[in-house]
Amino acid sequence: LFPQLFEASSCTYTYLLADAATGDAVIIDPVLETVPRDLRLLRELGLTLRYAANTHCHADHVTGSGALRRALGCSSAIGRQSGASADLRLGEGDELRFGSF
Repeated sequence: LFPQLFEASSCTYTYLLADAATGDAVIIDPVLETVPRDLRLLRELGLTLRYAANTHCHADHVTGSGALRRALGCSSAIGRQSGASADLRLGEGDELRFGSF
């Protein structure tokens, strides 16, 4: 599964990646204002969120990673060089494993 989601006020795209066989999922660049939508979608699809990942520090919106982490217990992730706080600070060659991916 690979739905592209959109938040209009910041013109931000969020991506949900999921392994349909296991139900494991990763959300990329979640927006705080759309966390209720994202939670609803995860429930409707029967997915377990493993990671809320950000591709970079966002100046255009507040990330929803913390709210998703509090609601679901997933781990947050961002690039190590961003200087931002997260459960996982990733570097070149690091992988986020979920389901069979």
